[in-house]
Amino acid sequence: MLPVIPSYFAVIDIAISVGIVVAIWMIFSRVDSRGFRTGLALFLGAWLVLVLATTVSPPSWVTKSSLPINPLIPVFGVVPAVIVILAFVFSPTVRRALASASLPALHGIQVYRLAGVTFIALLAQGQLPAHFALPAGWGDTVIGAAALPIAYALARGIPGSRLFAIAWNVLGLVDLVTAVGMGTGFFLQVPPAAALGMFPTILIPTFAVPVAVILHVICLSRLTQTQESASSSRSTSPISL
Repeated sequence: MLPVIPSYFAVIDIAISVGIVVAIWMIFSRVDSRGFRTGLALFLGAWLVLVLATTVSPPSWVTKSSLPINPLIPVFGVVPAVIVILAFVFSPTVRRALASASLPALHGIQVYRLAGVTFIALLAQGQLPAHFALPAGWGDTVIGAAALPIAYALARGIPGSRLFAIAWNVLGLVDLVTAVGMGTGFFLQVPPAAALGMFPTILIPTFAVPVAVILHVICLSRLTQTQESASSSRSTSPISL
């Protein structure tokens, strides 16, 4: 029997997805490269439009095949990330843009992970299994709740904020891997959460989750590079007597 997801969840999930696009655009809107800004807008817009165009039709593809999960989940979970990696490797403009973006803003944007509470709501309605909803819902909620404090600490330069930010990013990635693994049945051979393969919940693994992974990787790269630079400068500075 297919899960029955209330229609208001579609409004929530679409609003969050559009909000993510707008927030990312605002973070990079001041990058001094029209080509990068145009490419970013096209990339994010095409990604979200394709997700919406291919996932709105119910019932989900997963109900029409013997595959354990909706095939759109691995496609949209992997292809955009590969595009970002290739752009970073081969484009100096992309590397400069990512290096110049506000580090606190790149953390604060993940406040949208508070939407993980909707998993708990769907669990209460019997539309999601507990083995997925509990770790994914509470994990996302905790990560989302900590996003703005971490961003504030980085912006104010509070001592230890970078180490806390690194730990937060690592925990955020662990949360995402655990959620996807439990939701798709890859972990512990648990049954997949059918609702994840249906609209509107499918917007989460096909858009919100891959965006979060990309943001975590960018933040970790920035944070570790800064730590290494600071350590290097201290080791090469003259010793005053």
